[in-house]
Amino acid sequence: MVDITGIGNQPVQSGRAAERSSSSSRSRDGVAASVSSSSSASDSVEISAAAKESQTVSRLVGAVKSSPDVRAEAVAQAKQTLADGGFEGRNVSRQAAENILDSL
Repeated sequence: MVDITGIGNQPVQSGRAAERSSSSSRSRDGVAASVSSSSSASDSVEISAAAKESQTVSRLVGAVKSSPDVRAEAVAQAKQTLADGGFEGRNVSRQAAENILDSL
């Protein structure tokens, strides 16, 4: 005989007993899951706000991880501006110093 386990390692009922019962449990990540069976065959699943937020964070972390650490276009443009003498003068030095102080 084969044992079947459901959400949260709870045993799954079979046959008529499962049709009449309703169970609710929590998975490892705290997401509530409810299962109910009835003769009307209307199943539903609700995803908690925390689970939705976790999914959004995971998606954003994946996007950040897949983006390059160095923006090659910006580096190439800065090198060209430097070669053309665009970063010379007092105003540029002051702006650079202000940017450094603002970042501290």
